[in-house]
Amino acid sequence: MFRFRTIALLIAILTFSIAQAWATTVTFQINMSVQVDLGNFDPDNDDVVVRGDFNGWAGNANTLDLVDGIYKTDVDITASSIEFKYVIVHPAEDVWESVDNRTANVAGDTQVLDVVYFNNIESSESADVEVTFRVNMQVQLLSGNFDPEFDQIVIRGAHDSLGQWGGAVVLTEETENPGIYSRRIQFNSLPINAAVEYKFKINYNSDPNDNNGWESLPSNRSFTPTGNEPDNLPPPSGNGYGEINPELVYYSNITADDIILQDVAVTFQVEITPLLGRLSDDGYVVDVQTQTDTVFTVEDIQVAGGSPPLTWGWANIAPEYFLHDDGLNGDETAGDDVYSVTITFPSGSSRLVEYKFGANQYDVEARSGASYNHYRQIDDTNPTYRFDIDCWGSTDTLFAQWPCTISDVDDPQIPVISEFSLAQNYPNPFNPTTTISFTLTQANITSLKVFDVLGRTTATIDMGRMEAGRHTMSFNGSDLASGVYFYQLESGAFSATRKMLLLK
Repeated sequence: MFRFRTIALLIAILTFSIAQAWATTVTFQINMSVQVDLGNFDPDNDDVVVRGDFNGWAGNANTLDLVDGIYKTDVDITASSIEFKYVIVHPAEDVWESVDNRTANVAGDTQVLDVVYFNNIESSESADVEVTFRVNMQVQLLSGNFDPEFDQIVIRGAHDSLGQWGGAVVLTEETENPGIYSRRIQFNSLPINAAVEYKFKINYNSDPNDNNGWESLPSNRSFTPTGNEPDNLPPPSGNGYGEINPELVYYSNITADDIILQDVAVTFQVEITPLLGRLSDDGYVVDVQTQTDTVFTVEDIQVAGGSPPLTWGWANIAPEYFLHDDGLNGDETAGDDVYSVTITFPSGSSRLVEYKFGANQYDVEARSGASYNHYRQIDDTNPTYRFDIDCWGSTDTLFAQWPCTISDVDDPQIPVISEFSLAQNYPNPFNPTTTISFTLTQANITSLKVFDVLGRTTATIDMGRMEAGRHTMSFNGSDLASGVYFYQLESGAFSATRKMLLLK
């Protein structure tokens, strides 16, 4: 008996040693001085912690300590791509950063992350501003996605005046501009040069608790106060609030050119070989949202999305959103691990479709966030259209070690596009968002990189595998300084670069 216990102990020690050898000691660093000045952080009573996918987005185990004016902590993390945020732990409540999840690629023995500011706010200077938000809903009216008799168009964002991403801050239709909805909102003591993010949302049946109706954009919209805004309203001398007037935008940036003009039966296809491989090797996959619900075997596959008739939500999914591998309902070959379903998109629907696959009605394909969703465009020249076969998890790295093996017989017909092109961004100059359009001659892995005049990479957007055709995307430069930048699109062997000007 002693011998077996000794062997078991040695195996446990060896396993722990191997795990430690594969781990990277990551140093997280954050400057909290501005939050102290703003009264949001009390060093004597509050803590700042880091939470991410490496610790289940929970707990205070990774609390940062003050060292030479910077809060730091070391965490052992297995080499991988991680997401995380910093959290202020008050005695009564936790306050999370309201910026997008921070990311890092963890590799090597040790790694020291750059010092950042909480919420990226680098100054305690502030400004009182009033912002006029305007959105063109004409396309949504035309497509039937918005009925002003029953629905509301609201704005939500990372501020109390915007409902902290909840509630119903309702916009009203402009009398002189039918189909255009707006609202002027005042903000007190906003930190200067710190972006405030927001999105427009349709509250169907005026229900503020409905989780559908969000704009289907890869990133949030934002505005950035500078402290130099003019105070002209109301005339003649203003009211003490500087005015910010973001450009009039279309809901989800969908214009009349971006909708389909006839009903199209769209077939979604996904090869689940990576999912099966991970289940075989690891035994399970965990829901990325709850971190508790677990898939052990594939019982069924679903599609959800932000482009009607698709909807978000993973529980009680309607039967028409279940994919099959039985040779029926758009599936070409039974039993080949390529699951398919055909869904009709009515005339007026967005050409750009945002979606994601799930298993057993759980969100297990990729991490949460718009950047991890699939995006494809509908070709409405015919009443039926088949999307290219998606590779399960291809928008992320969670399934990277289990490749897809799609056979030639499953390859869809790729539309013929004669010329690869990258259009000039619009508007240009811009502040802080601009739209970039491009055309691909064939389906391929596609990415966009932004460089400064010294050739340093300032942003990288991986869009995964995109089909041939015309595409549009929104770029947010709120984290960049004013100046000239170059944006470079790469798709397979093709590459193109253009120049743009950011003015703040």
